Amino acid sequence: MMATTDELHLERMRRSVSELYERNRQRGHAAWCDREYDFVCPSHVTYPFQWFWDSCFHAIVLSHLDVARAESEIEGLLANQQPDGFIGHVTFWQREAFLDELATYAIAYRTPYLSDCIQPPLLAEAVAAVATRGRGVAYLREVLPAVRRYYDWLRDLRDPDRDGLIAVLQADETGLDHSPKFDAELGLSGDAEEDFTAAWHRVADEYAEVNRDPAGMFALDRFNVEDVMVNTIYAENLRVLGELLGQAGDPDGAEDFAARARRTTAALVAKCWDSTAGLFWDLAGHAERPLRTSTVTSLFPLLLADLDESIAARLAAQLEDPAAYGSPWPVPSVAMAEPSFMPGLAGADLVWRGATWVNTNWYLCRGLRRHGRPELARRIEDSTVELIERHGFREYYDTLTGEGHGAPDFGWSALILDLLEARTREESGHGTRR
Repeated sequence: MMATTDELHLERMRRSVSELYERNRQRGHAAWCDREYDFVCPSHVTYPFQWFWDSCFHAIVLSHLDVARAESEIEGLLANQQPDGFIGHVTFWQREAFLDELATYAIAYRTPYLSDCIQPPLLAEAVAAVATRGRGVAYLREVLPAVRRYYDWLRDLRDPDRDGLIAVLQADETGLDHSPKFDAELGLSGDAEEDFTAAWHRVADEYAEVNRDPAGMFALDRFNVEDVMVNTIYAENLRVLGELLGQAGDPDGAEDFAARARRTTAALVAKCWDSTAGLFWDLAGHAERPLRTSTVTSLFPLLLADLDESIAARLAAQLEDPAAYGSPWPVPSVAMAEPSFMPGLAGADLVWRGATWVNTNWYLCRGLRRHGRPELARRIEDSTVELIERHGFREYYDTLTGEGHGAPDFGWSALILDLLEARTREESGHGTRR
């Protein structure tokens, strides 16, 4: 039987991703914690360390290729989890080999080898992918205690007003470092790299004065944002963790986390949804001021299966609007009508100011399929495949021309493989969309 176009794309992508992840593989022994490490870095050219959300994405992709390596990704993330459940957003396993690169990083450190920030909390999604394609319940019973402690830490220390929404205390905790939605909150009026570095220090240096104690940082109200993307990922992962706990034989834990997920989703709709604009806004400060810049994160609750269908329809319409997110190479990280929109390169090292990113496409395509819009999902997926086939696995792409920019050999752009695997199974009748 002749292979379909989708099957040929999928087979080519499997080979390309396998080669990419071998190039980005980092293995060795870390004397500082007396541990072996084996992980896929974001880019062997630019980012040689283990980043939290990158590694979760890498584990999801590896679950299709090599489950043992996927487990190793999760093991690396959990290896230096703190007793209270905290997991830093970067582990500097081989720090001494990259001191020149470290001199350019603006990162708050807990120790010389661990950062003191979070990133979007998709750990449960990664664990679910690894368990589903690997050892199942046996694996879940090994890792779920640590995973649960992590989400308990987020609830206990990052939701001080107990509204179900967790807060980030620095812009880089969202993973969207230079997004223009934070410009006003950071006191920025230009887009020079040094301006962003100075703004980072204005926040981080004050936190150092309170020893980066969470309660002290929240009391300063210096940068306190309930970010829509972070909380959408949080809600989704609370739901997933509830399902995993049920599979592992913990019905009480399953109901607890399912209830937490419902509460976070309800809070997103009640507090962040703007029915006039048809968008979700981040909330800033103790006063919860809406940050009214339309970015791709304003669409993120489309991911949530229990989102009201009338809201999902409004968000999907934004993706087809040529004045908003219906770009030649979707999905732009900033709405094209925004004054701050920059389609590709934005200054020397500025990111998330308009270009297209594969990880946000991955989330939005899954949301579109969950809400009954497979045709639109397919158009975005096919566009993403073409971007990669033309320009390689780049950090991000120009949303008007498709040109690749940022780090080469960028690991999470391989998420396209997960989308292709899932749609091939779904459309052949052998599975359902996660």
